[in-house]
Amino acid sequence: MKKHYENMVFQLAILIVIPIFLGIVIVSPFDEPPEEEPIEVPQEEPDFTALYILLGLIWLFFLIRVLRQIMKGTYRVRSGI
Repeated sequence: MKKHYENMVFQLAILIVIPIFLGIVIVSPFDEPPEEEPIEVPQEEPDFTALYILLGLIWLFFLIRVLRQIMKGTYRVRSGI
């Protein structure tokens, strides 16, 4: 029975952590100042689009899973320690 509760806590943790991670990485905290003179050839930034899509799909999978369990009435989180 304890393992069942740990699995539910893991699902909730995934639903909370992934959007926070994506928000921190994707959203810039401020506008970057305009460059005065490009002295060097600008380096290409790495493209993490595939990672963002993968994390978004994992998050969506866990969200649907939790919502289905709630609808069935099988998703219970025990309060207290």
